[in-house]
Amino acid sequence: MSLTSTKAALGLGTVGVVGTGSYFAISGSSKQDNVPIKTKLSEQLIKDGFALLNFESSSTHSQEWTTVLGKYKTSNKDKFSGVTLLENGQDHESKNIGALKEACKSLIEKTEFSESYDKARRWCVVPKGVKDILLGLKKQVLKHGANEDVDLWKRKVAVYDHKDLPLAGITWPVSGEPEKISKLKEGCKALMEKDVKTYDEDFSADFKIAKRWCIGE
Repeated sequence: MSLTSTKAALGLGTVGVVGTGSYFAISGSSKQDNVPIKTKLSEQLIKDGFALLNFESSSTHSQEWTTVLGKYKTSNKDKFSGVTLLENGQDHESKNIGALKEACKSLIEKTEFSESYDKARRWCVVPKGVKDILLGLKKQVLKHGANEDVDLWKRKVAVYDHKDLPLAGITWPVSGEPEKISKLKEGCKALMEKDVKTYDEDFSADFKIAKRWCIGE
């Protein structure tokens, strides 16, 4: 008897993985349906390189929460439904932070989060820039020196499409590999040095562009 048939005979369970990212606990009993174990938004954020803010302690990440609250107030997008911030009164800022924490705690538990991901990334994670997130994911951020990462830059130039996820602020040369490499480096350097953090509306687009053109993949 094969190992597989032995498991079936003994009723041993196995675990399978499907391409959607969901995991299925497979029972040895044919009477029990496969049970999907869905990924939570909190788990996806961590997998994508973001660190969750602390939702319990009043001292941990206190400065980060103050910064996030300030950005939340001035933003016109990705607001929490049902959260009304206080404009004055005793301890109104700490109460406002508390309201954001509660909203985040609820949001990151979701398993259906395609429309909530950016909201959580903006208001529920430790603020960091594009380069910091990439380095945290152990990505190779390409260097900009004259003789650094030459072969990798050549590969990027060969597939660069200035219409699909273009780098801002550069004029793409019609011809000449050295000139194109120089422009690609210029665009990536400027992108990595931008003062854009996870709470900014532009972060998502900048992050996608950086992953496409500015890292060694």
